Amino acid sequence: MGSSDQSDTDSKTSKHCAKCGACTPVCPVFRASGNEIYSARGKQHLAEVFKDQQPGPVFEDIYSKCLLCGACSEVCPQHIDISDEVIEARSTFSELYGEHGYQKYLARKALNRPELLGAARVLGKSAADLLFKRLPPASGLRLRLALFAQTPAPDEVLFSPVKEAHTGGAAGELTYFPGCAAQYLYPDIIRTVSEVLNRQDYRPLIPGGLGCCGLASLASGKKDEARKLAQKNIKALELSDGPILVSCGSCFAHLAAYGKLLADDPVWRTRAQLISERVVEISVFLESLLEDEVIERDEAVKTLKVFYHDPCHMRNEAGITEEPRKVLASLKGIELLELEDGPQCCGQGGLFHVGAPELSAQIRDNLAEKIITLQPDLITSTCSGCLMQLKSAMAAMEKNIPVVHLSALVNGLSKPPDSLS
Repeated sequence: MGSSDQSDTDSKTSKHCAKCGACTPVCPVFRASGNEIYSARGKQHLAEVFKDQQPGPVFEDIYSKCLLCGACSEVCPQHIDISDEVIEARSTFSELYGEHGYQKYLARKALNRPELLGAARVLGKSAADLLFKRLPPASGLRLRLALFAQTPAPDEVLFSPVKEAHTGGAAGELTYFPGCAAQYLYPDIIRTVSEVLNRQDYRPLIPGGLGCCGLASLASGKKDEARKLAQKNIKALELSDGPILVSCGSCFAHLAAYGKLLADDPVWRTRAQLISERVVEISVFLESLLEDEVIERDEAVKTLKVFYHDPCHMRNEAGITEEPRKVLASLKGIELLELEDGPQCCGQGGLFHVGAPELSAQIRDNLAEKIITLQPDLITSTCSGCLMQLKSAMAAMEKNIPVVHLSALVNGLSKPPDSLS
């Protein structure tokens, strides 16, 4: 056997599950369900038992109940990429796999035409304005409308504006990928990001022709669909030069992996890699802008207790945890709150909350209870999906704690929204 063959054999051996169980206690789905079959070790065992059989409904349902949060891979001594294996398995499943397969299918198709989300925002906001305060706390409809309802923002949330530009001149245009949620559901994210950049002499430019980043399609095992969406975005983004700012943590992680997604395509591989190398997550970009700078706030305003939620893709995949905290540290008067047992998943997981709503709610509420114990004045994050889940969490807990994108804190809120109380 040649050295290269031996190397391949060793690589395959090193990727074999040792059944050590290190993945089990860090799995949010195991923690919520108590069923180890949902952990990475459980799935590895299931795959070995049924490796020569066509996946059945039970097998598909078990594999559907994975957040793809990456926590298991982070602790795996064999460095197995569990998320990749789950996605690969899902690529062989039926179109409507899992307990709520039809709902996930519809949600994925809607993301392929994200302009439909704009209509959802208009209808959702109208319904929230009319019904949110009137519905009982336990109402499922109320929790859905919480995504569109305005949350009261206390006066102490207001910040002085970011200092005037210190770049010494116009920095020029900056390509901006806002993601579907910001572009169609939460346009205030685009507004606050744009205002922060404007004060630093940058002019954000959202290229025409952008679509969904494709993460939901890939997570569903629809690799060809994900590649088509990636190619569409690459065509739009490569018409510009320089960094590509991404204000959603999950979108950033997926865009940064375009090179990997299209690695087997000789035509698109290089183009994808060039885009992946250009993307910059917003907290990283803001941290570089605000380095050695403290944003002044009104001294009469009391210290603001802020909880920052780490999106799983940022924490486990991109390794971005310090930068958002440094941005918050640059905001004078901020007290940053941390969970005693460290960051944890919110349970949103892209389409996981659609396909496994009960488990998602358990994971969400477990995190929400811990956050509420810290008594924050405000909750922030940079992942659109996490923001949606955290809004729902506060509604479920009957707490009027504002949940805002990190850019809103840096930019400052112009005025508190109308109270719902």
